[in-house]
Amino acid sequence: MEHSKQVRVLQLNDMEKLDKRLFRLEQGFELQFRLGPTLQGKDVTVYSNYPPPGAVYDRQTFHPLQWHNPTGREEDSDKFCKLDLKIAGSFQYHFLQGDQKNGEGYIVVDPVLRVGADNRALPLDCITLQTYLSKCLGPLDEWEDRLKVAKEAGYNMIHFTPLQTLGESRSCYSLADQLQLNPDFSRPGKVYGWDDVGKLVEKMRKEWNMLSITDVVYNHTAANSKWIQQHPECGYNLVNSPHLKPAWLLDRALWHLTCDAAEGKYAAKGLPALIKTDQQLNSIRGIVWEEIYPRIKLWEFYQVEVDKAVKQFRALLTSGAQKKGNKSDPKHLMIIQDPEYKRFGCSVDMDTALNTFIPHSNGPSAIEECCTWFRKRLEELNAEKHRQMNFHHEQAVNCILGTMTYERLAGQGPKLGPITKKDPIVTRYFTFPFKDMSLSEEESMMHQPDKACYFLAHNGWVMGDDPLRNFAGPDSNVYVRRELICWGDSVKLRYGDKPSDCPYLWEHMKKYTEITAKHFHGVRLDNCHSTPIHVAEEMLAAARSVRPNLYVIAELFTGSEYIDNVFVNRLGITSLIRVLAGCC
Repeated sequence: MEHSKQVRVLQLNDMEKLDKRLFRLEQGFELQFRLGPTLQGKDVTVYSNYPPPGAVYDRQTFHPLQWHNPTGREEDSDKFCKLDLKIAGSFQYHFLQGDQKNGEGYIVVDPVLRVGADNRALPLDCITLQTYLSKCLGPLDEWEDRLKVAKEAGYNMIHFTPLQTLGESRSCYSLADQLQLNPDFSRPGKVYGWDDVGKLVEKMRKEWNMLSITDVVYNHTAANSKWIQQHPECGYNLVNSPHLKPAWLLDRALWHLTCDAAEGKYAAKGLPALIKTDQQLNSIRGIVWEEIYPRIKLWEFYQVEVDKAVKQFRALLTSGAQKKGNKSDPKHLMIIQDPEYKRFGCSVDMDTALNTFIPHSNGPSAIEECCTWFRKRLEELNAEKHRQMNFHHEQAVNCILGTMTYERLAGQGPKLGPITKKDPIVTRYFTFPFKDMSLSEEESMMHQPDKACYFLAHNGWVMGDDPLRNFAGPDSNVYVRRELICWGDSVKLRYGDKPSDCPYLWEHMKKYTEITAKHFHGVRLDNCHSTPIHVAEEMLAAARSVRPNLYVIAELFTGSEYIDNVFVNRLGITSLIRVLAGCC
């Protein structure tokens, strides 16, 4: 008996933006768009990037949908346009009223997973998955016996942690080379490659009725990756991200504090190498406030050189460059941040200054009076920057002490033991691929592009942060406030807004994605919540061009169902990973 096609209806309403609403559908369904009450009788055109029959999917290309009118009457409320859903993924739609965009949303079409020699479908709600730590599996020719345990236990899917070459830390998620299979899986005289892995995965699918997925890690790479050292533009460094210079200088100052504390130089001030009490721990607060902050003077990176600015202002007044018109409020004069973040490199808009401080005559005394008022305003602006930096300083100290309390004193913490270069006061936020030198010498390197490009920001996560915000961007103070839970073995990757912003990185990660999709039935998006969503969109589109029925799992912790839906909609996520309360 032939089953009738299942139909789902999506009602369109005026000015309805549904990017946070999830519409999940199955392949084989017919999706009908119908006009809601607010759009009845209006000229509406619906567009979707779901490809027409015979066309190749391109998420940037939208096609108009044809209206079907069962009765032939233009005013009939039953008219609809439709999509016959035959491919998996995330698809957008929007509609115009006349020539004005009036609403939009997403649809997510589930993949169809198939197992066995007969390619029978494996229902998504029947998946039982077992994770294997790939680095512990040994040589590839020994995997089958180890993996068979999961088969005999009744699992029908295996999740392999990354199979790529690992970084120095040997962490499963700190990859040194995204394109190369971990050489630990080979034997002397027998080198295995991706095709060998693919053969095993296909055997498991056909003979064991088991599918396989693995991780894709887009957010970071191992700090010792050769390619990041050859292409430092792929990370956040002090050349392409000069706003990180103050945070980098603080990081270096804390490193020097580590070295001195490890040698016992601060024992007399209450900070021994081995911290055993809260009192010893709190002595760091005084040391940082009394020694480190006054030495590095981070506020100067956000301030104006007052004498230089007044001299320029006086020269303009003397030359007769006064502005005419209504006098401005002095509060309109604001500091313009120096894009290179040099000490006292900031400026103010001189046109605003000339229109604010207007001399009552051209005489020297009138000009000097204006310069005095201008100087006073600059000093007020500098003082405000100093107060803002002190606010960041206070948070930085709190974060430092919070981290040290957990790592060295807390019963549930790792109890790191003495302060050493291996176990510093706090994890370093930046790479430093040069020998240690004095802090002043290191600061001079900060403005030398041939060296500063190698000072790369490490990755991590920020508790309670907005997952759609880039915490390494110029509008974030996470690094200078020491709010990052830092992974010192990994460098945060800097994609920019589009492939042309960092061509090598986008191409490298696209190859990585295509290799993964070729050999595995699905992917687990590691750290999806802090991976740039437009990057994940592009990469998953590349993966689905290789494997249309790609199963996508995401490690997604946003704290909001609606933000979850943004990721699910835009990426076509099939399943989410959650952590149970009380688990770590």
